[in-house]
Amino acid sequence: MYIKNLEERIKMLMEIRDIEKSVQEKTAEIKTDTGDGIPREVPTVALCCKEKELEIIMVSSVQRRLRFCEVIDLLEREGICITKGTQSFVGDRVHHAIYAEASSEIEIDYHSLLMDKLKALAQ
Repeated sequence: MYIKNLEERIKMLMEIRDIEKSVQEKTAEIKTDTGDGIPREVPTVALCCKEKELEIIMVSSVQRRLRFCEVIDLLEREGICITKGTQSFVGDRVHHAIYAEASSEIEIDYHSLLMDKLKALAQ
């Protein structure tokens, strides 16, 4: 029983590690140049859809963090069931990853509308 619990815990930790790696890869190029040669963090939102499955990646700076609870509230109001969410700090950046399922297959118009609402929260 103890070994089985350890194996499950290892599997869960490996999934978390894979999610974190995915977030870092997808947000590798989110810095912009401020004009003085110093890179600056900007709020970034990425939305990937596959039929009913959604993957939402958001990155912000520590000084100007996104409100994770507001994003979750927005998704729930839109009828999206959140299956997993993570928040991690990497340097001066905050990475949010939300994995969810929509109640029906997502159409292109709805995808762009949802993306606009998420970007509005990031501003």
